[in-house]
Amino acid sequence: MADKQHHYQNLTKLLAVGFFICGIIPILIIATTSIYNSKQVAIQDLKLTTNQVAQHRQDVINNFLKHQLDLLTTLISLYPQEYLKDQEHLDQLFLAISGSGGMVDLQLIDTNGQQMAYVGPYRDQVTGKNYQDQPWFAQVLVRGAHVSDLFSGYRKLPHFVVALTDPLKRYVLRTTINSSVFNSLLHSAQIGTGGDVFIVNKAGELQTPSLQGNMHILPENERYLVRHHSAPEIVQDGETLYATTWLNNGTWMLMLKVRIPDMLGPYYQHLNRTLVIIAITATLFFIIAVFLSKFIVAHVDKADREAAAMDQQMAHIEKMANIGRLAAGVAHEINNPLQMILAQAGWIEELLPEEDPATVKNFQEYQQTIKKIKHHVERAATITHRLLGFARKISAEQEQVQINEIIQEALSFLAKEAEHNNISVELKLDPQLPVTMTEAHRLQQILLNLIDNALDAIGQDGKLEISTASTQQEIHIHLADNGPGIPPEVMAKIWDPFFTTKEQGKGTGLGLSISQNIIRTLGGTLTAKNREGGGTIFTVTLPIRSVQQEG
Repeated sequence: MADKQHHYQNLTKLLAVGFFICGIIPILIIATTSIYNSKQVAIQDLKLTTNQVAQHRQDVINNFLKHQLDLLTTLISLYPQEYLKDQEHLDQLFLAISGSGGMVDLQLIDTNGQQMAYVGPYRDQVTGKNYQDQPWFAQVLVRGAHVSDLFSGYRKLPHFVVALTDPLKRYVLRTTINSSVFNSLLHSAQIGTGGDVFIVNKAGELQTPSLQGNMHILPENERYLVRHHSAPEIVQDGETLYATTWLNNGTWMLMLKVRIPDMLGPYYQHLNRTLVIIAITATLFFIIAVFLSKFIVAHVDKADREAAAMDQQMAHIEKMANIGRLAAGVAHEINNPLQMILAQAGWIEELLPEEDPATVKNFQEYQQTIKKIKHHVERAATITHRLLGFARKISAEQEQVQINEIIQEALSFLAKEAEHNNISVELKLDPQLPVTMTEAHRLQQILLNLIDNALDAIGQDGKLEISTASTQQEIHIHLADNGPGIPPEVMAKIWDPFFTTKEQGKGTGLGLSISQNIIRTLGGTLTAKNREGGGTIFTVTLPIRSVQQEG
């Protein structure tokens, strides 16, 4: 039994794990797919947003630089060199065009690099300086217009300039760009708290400050991004997203850096919600798996018990049949000698009156002995008659049965036990009880088991009431004892095979289970409940069947 219970426990665990895995794997696949797709969609949206921001900043910065060049072009086209060389005129012009905040100063330089006029905050630093050797100066003379890289120059401060020559290249008009205004055009494009945006030249040198630290040149692992491409380019490198686009006619590169985790807030919310749903679903699946496994194993256990009980019942029926055949043989073998003894006793009884009582010693004792012999022979004949009746019932099938007689006959087998334990048996049998078609020996087996259980429950000095009643369709047999009753936790198990409350060796736990199976095959029911005044009452219900109904 212990091995079987261990087997059932292992089977329960195996089924629970199997159900749980079969249930949770599709959920995990769907959830994983959903999480992956959600992240990819979020990253694609971030790439699209980053690309749009980069394009927008490209347009804004190019337009800003073009605007500065247009202002200088306008001055050159409207005013001759002599007018611009006049310091007062230059001051007035600078005051007029610097309202936009983009220009820091305005400077007029001849083709030899010598300053002719200047207006702005760096007068002391640039007075008397020659720009012929400056790289930007050579570029503007060659190209006619130039926007320089970031450099310190004579001002000793990082800055860049926008310079333009007149159509005849007789002089150069130059302005320094306000770095704070220019940088603000970039910083507004920052995406995420960990993001960065700056401009680098072709050598990877930063032309605007980094938002994430004091960096002057691109790190080695980012140098590969400084390559030619005609349109904005999006590159994902690990957890960082780069958007690059060229500015200022291909001399500068705008680089926009975005830390992907900083921008995946909605994705992480979706991830957390999904994980919570998975946890809840897994818990529910686990509970359901445990419940189903226990439910299935309980039914398997019940089926095994019922099969074992059925095997026991069939063995019991076979045993009863063998007992019936044995009883019939014994009764037949004993009945013949008894009849011979009875005949001889009768013959002696007939001969005694012919003898003279005066000459026959102990005449009266002989007569009394003959009566005792006949009495005990008749008792023995009654016993053999019961044995023959029991044997006939064992082998019989459906027959007309008077329930009251079956009760009395079953009780006769246990009457001595009741008397020995001082248990009174009270019969309240309905004299109008109808006969019914049933299997008498199987019904008697049920009654013997119930009466025996009642006597065992009462123990000593108790009372057993057996009553019968009927309706139009059913016959009811009630067996009520005044024993201790059945506890509720035991009442739920009394019909289980092999369950018993009797001491070891006094019961197999199959009696009530077999009785329940027998009564079901007979079309009836067997129930039990505790009496209000103490004790237990078992009720056997049988349908009333006639010979025509069975036919």
